[in-house]
Amino acid sequence: MNFQQIKAELCDVFVWIAVWRDVIRYWVLSSQEIKTNKHYSKGQHRGNVGEGQLHVKDDNIHDFDKFEVKPSDLADEIRLAHLRN
Repeated sequence: MNFQQIKAELCDVFVWIAVWRDVIRYWVLSSQEIKTNKHYSKGQHRGNVGEGQLHVKDDNIHDFDKFEVKPSDLADEIRLAHLRN
C-alpha cells in the first residue's frame, strides 16, 4: 500500500483502512506519528511542499502493528491519537 499526498500539517489524526478478501484492518495514527515515521517520505514530488507519502509493504507492515485497532474501538482510539499529537 502506498498512502500518498499525506498532508500531516492539515489534520490531527489519520485513519487508514485496508481491505483484503479475507480481512479488514484499521490503523489510527496521529499526524506527529506520521511525520516522524521512518517510512514517511517528505516531498512526494519534486518541489512539493507540505505533502509526503508512506509505503506499507510486506517487509514493514509489522512496524504498524502498534497502530492497529479494532473497529469497535475506533472512536476511542481516534481520541487517544489526538492526545498523542
